[in-house]
Amino acid sequence: MVTTTLVQLKLIWLVFNSLLFVGLILLSRLPLKSFLRDFKMWTPFLFILFLFQIFLYEGRGSPILHGLPISKEGLFLGGLTCWRLGLILGFGILFTAVSRPRELQNTITWLLKPIPFTPERRIGLMLSLTLKFFTIILDQFEEVRLAHRVRLGDQIRNPLRKAKFLVLPIFRRSFSQAEEVTHALIARGYHEDLPVKFPKFPFLQLIPLIFLLIFYSCTGWFFSSLP
Repeated sequence: MVTTTLVQLKLIWLVFNSLLFVGLILLSRLPLKSFLRDFKMWTPFLFILFLFQIFLYEGRGSPILHGLPISKEGLFLGGLTCWRLGLILGFGILFTAVSRPRELQNTITWLLKPIPFTPERRIGLMLSLTLKFFTIILDQFEEVRLAHRVRLGDQIRNPLRKAKFLVLPIFRRSFSQAEEVTHALIARGYHEDLPVKFPKFPFLQLIPLIFLLIFYSCTGWFFSSLP
């Protein structure tokens, strides 16, 4: 529901989703430092996208800065695009932070179970492991970066050589961690044909979703009826 409103071009949807996101952050009690650490890796991408928008969009009026093709429309469009993508990334980071891998695995398995010829347990396990390894890789990247900095690796000017000392240790640790997880699954007798016991569906959790759906529907109908 949030994603369908974020693709809209109206500014009021971004304002409401921003307030909703701040409220969910407070309710989740997620440490701000942990959230900023995960969001920090996406800031270069958002900054590059912002530069593309302001330099490639031709406004109707005169440029703001002399000698640079930057218009007010380009700044507004670039800020709006980065705001929308930032909210999408923020909601994604919040979802992965408060959702347990086991719960996500059960959800994917339950959703794919009615579809024939679909390995629902395998897909659910792969998605849950992906979320788990994503946070582990971020921690490993931070450890390798600090170790590289302590050894004065930040003084290396060649970007290819610098990337070599950062990427190779991360790949080596990731493959080692994946091999350990594979051995752990084999040791515990994991099979895809084992019966799955799903917990009871918490219907009380549907109440805020129903209210949010009603609010989105009423708000969307109100804005669509405006001239």
